[in-house]
Amino acid sequence: WQRYDISGSIGPQYQLQFSYQNVSTWAATNDHSDGRWYLRIDDQAMIPHDLVDDEERHYQAWFQARYPEMNDIRLDGDYLNEAFLSDPSAIQVPADRTFHMAHCVRALRRYWQARESGHHVCPRDIDHRHMKHCLDSLDEWAFPEGPRGSVASSMGMNTTRLIWKTKVCFD
Repeated sequence: WQRYDISGSIGPQYQLQFSYQNVSTWAATNDHSDGRWYLRIDDQAMIPHDLVDDEERHYQAWFQARYPEMNDIRLDGDYLNEAFLSDPSAIQVPADRTFHMAHCVRALRRYWQARESGHHVCPRDIDHRHMKHCLDSLDEWAFPEGPRGSVASSMGMNTTRLIWKTKVCFD
């Protein structure tokens, strides 16, 4: 279980990160095939389907199109598959530098929407430590060292791997 300070906001209270050790137990006791859950690719979070708005659908469609391997995990249901989550190679999913930046922009929008409305979708959406991490990452990206036209070495290679970590947000 991961606990976040959700005081002053209405929404799911709990967030559970799945591992191969706990995913089967959760999947056996919680119906997940009836469309009740929506998987956000950028943070691998399962959220109640009725909390998804048109803006989230728009951005998730972008993630689904740009990162087909991640979308395949969503479509195939591997995000709740014990064998997938236990395979150290399978959970390393192709990504790029843009993925982390896009996730952070999306995370900051979720944070802003939650703080403005008083309603969050997932507890981590209003976690100040996560927002600081994203702001620090965006700062590094927006203000690279060196003259214009140079690429900051701290940005690394354009191909990278995301370690898939499914989580569920619920009451």
